[in-house]
Amino acid sequence: MNKPTTPSFRVFLFLLVLLSHHLMVFGQRPPTSGPNPDETNLTPFIIGGSGLLMAAGSYLYLKSRGPKIPVTDNLRDYLWRQNIMPSPDALDLMYELNPSLSGKELMREKRKLLTPEFPEIPDEMKQLAANVPPPTYVIPENLKGLMEQFQSTLNAFQNISVTTTNPNAPKEAFNEVLGNLEGILTAPERYTEARNAVKDQLLTDLITAINQTMDDAIQTRELSEDKLILLHAIAEDLENLLFPNLNSSQPVASIGEDGDHFANWDSFLVSADKHSNENGNQQRDLKGGIRGGLSNRNDNADVKWFAFAVYKYDAEGDLITKGKEVENRYQISYASPALKDIEGSFHAINGNASYGIALLGNGKYFIKVKDGEIEVPVQNPIIHFGLAFQNPVKELHNDLTKVIIYLLE
Repeated sequence: MNKPTTPSFRVFLFLLVLLSHHLMVFGQRPPTSGPNPDETNLTPFIIGGSGLLMAAGSYLYLKSRGPKIPVTDNLRDYLWRQNIMPSPDALDLMYELNPSLSGKELMREKRKLLTPEFPEIPDEMKQLAANVPPPTYVIPENLKGLMEQFQSTLNAFQNISVTTTNPNAPKEAFNEVLGNLEGILTAPERYTEARNAVKDQLLTDLITAINQTMDDAIQTRELSEDKLILLHAIAEDLENLLFPNLNSSQPVASIGEDGDHFANWDSFLVSADKHSNENGNQQRDLKGGIRGGLSNRNDNADVKWFAFAVYKYDAEGDLITKGKEVENRYQISYASPALKDIEGSFHAINGNASYGIALLGNGKYFIKVKDGEIEVPVQNPIIHFGLAFQNPVKELHNDLTKVIIYLLE
């Protein structure tokens, strides 16, 4: 780890006291010196001057450390300057390396911090990251086919009689969620909006899961609460993918008294509203509210390269950020969060961490880490990569941004 080199305030204060002491000694005049002793007492002036010197020195020292600002804000800015995305794992690591910040709300802006030492990113990876494909406006044929299949499967689903295994998940609830999904997926802009390969990849995965869920219901004539939960999660992911909003709160499922996730579906059905454009450029979301995401259709077509690094602690509790224990070892893959339990929805990044790299867009991803065939638990598997598209250090936007993952091994 990189250690700060700023001298401590105690050393600085000691030097000031020592300097003032010497000034007092040199300013004294012996009362019996010479034939006509001068009885003028200069001590008050020396003490006052020393006090002013100490005050000026203290002021300059504190000024050099900058004003006090919120700790979390300063840590985020510090990580951005290192081109590290300030994810929860990255912030936790900074607090771990700088324990004196724990529990504090404010810190000096220019305070030197301990930073983790990750391996150097290989030059070939940096060169690859310089090539970022521009957005396109052509929808892939396979995705267009899935959207057409969605419409035909939905029509078939709406015309069958089914039974439900949970009274809190009636067919009406399925129809409402599917109706909102229909409004999103069949909107004219789905065929003309700016897009990229990653966005289309996730759309393909989500629509495939929707179609499969409806097909299963048609075949079995049964509906279950877990299928309703899945559709609701898919709707949230589509909302985030097409209209990302970093300021929106995380979706929270409604929990009934008996532990049912969707015990209050009456409230959901009342508040839900189909996708529409009733307010000009302000579109309704799945819960009937005005969308707070991006209104420009090009705004979520950008992609950038990310370098994945991992860290963990050994049996003695020592931090490991580099070396054979973590370098070129772990396979990382990503999926839309709603599809985390569907193995076929995961996509592997290029290379093993640390470092593996991936071209990703603005949105939430569920991260899975494996060591060979063994899945390794991580502390925060859901990461919102939209943070990187808001990096205040603009000159680093086209460089590889490090994404740090804490392994719970």
